[in-house]
Amino acid sequence: MSWTPMPFGKHKGKTLPQIIFTDPSWVFWAYEKNIFKSRVLSREAEDICMKATSIKIPNQKRERKVAEYFIHAPTGKFAHMCIVPESQPQHVGSSRTARKDVIDLSFPGYYDKLGYKTMISD
Repeated sequence: MSWTPMPFGKHKGKTLPQIIFTDPSWVFWAYEKNIFKSRVLSREAEDICMKATSIKIPNQKRERKVAEYFIHAPTGKFAHMCIVPESQPQHVGSSRTARKDVIDLSFPGYYDKLGYKTMISD
């Protein structure tokens, strides 16, 4: 697929796949606010948001894996993510966790720039 470069704003000249790995919160925000006026960019935004929220986890050694998302207890913000065997007991401790069978780049939520940086590095 050929992606359209952004014709405006701080990401001008970059494509949505390039932006999703450097500034995912902007992509999700822009999609939700429907700022893409061209039909082509609007479709591409829908496609990249769908893909970025349902990244398949490779299962090695035939053991099913899941993404475990950790929430920092005092702040309630995203802390980190691990890929763990589904059979492994879920984390018990002060940090809340959630599990998904996919990697969801939207998990940190809007306006959590540090959470997104952590998610991408994890």
